[in-house]
Amino acid sequence: MNSIEIKKDFPILQNRKITYLDSGATTQKPIQVIKAVEEFYEKYNANPHRGAYSLSMDATQSYENTRTKIAKFINSKHREEIIFSKNATESLNLIAYSYGMDNLKKDDEIVISIMEHHSNLVPWQKVAKQAGSKLNYMYINDEFEISDEEIESKITDKTKIVGITHLSNVVRNNQ
Repeated sequence: MNSIEIKKDFPILQNRKITYLDSGATTQKPIQVIKAVEEFYEKYNANPHRGAYSLSMDATQSYENTRTKIAKFINSKHREEIIFSKNATESLNLIAYSYGMDNLKKDDEIVISIMEHHSNLVPWQKVAKQAGSKLNYMYINDEFEISDEEIESKITDKTKIVGITHLSNVVRNNQ
């Protein structure tokens, strides 16, 4: 599937010549997600895991079925490995302040790229400072890529966390 076909799934991108890269702050939703949210509000809108009444139990079943589908989609060993959060920032904070604070020690290293959104920069700065760990940055080349040499020189035996963006909203290729 090419990018033009994928773009058709996003109503907000129709008839607009834009490339939206600010997903660290707000993601655009494909029509499938919009319809799934609409269906939830129409059929299951109650608190999952919070009630013994039928609507809450239906919401819980829908919620847990989604966890199972995602686990299968990403080939997770256990559906319990799937954790829902409201956005990427919250997820990154959960990782940093739970795993990072509990497991990183003095002289451990965290590696991120220079292209990171603040949601993947600030938590690691705080964790590194509090744990006595070192925060290392991978830099990009003229093609806005992290070279193999940069990766090999920055990720070492002391590296315990690597957090790299897939697409960055902080760099732009003007060519």
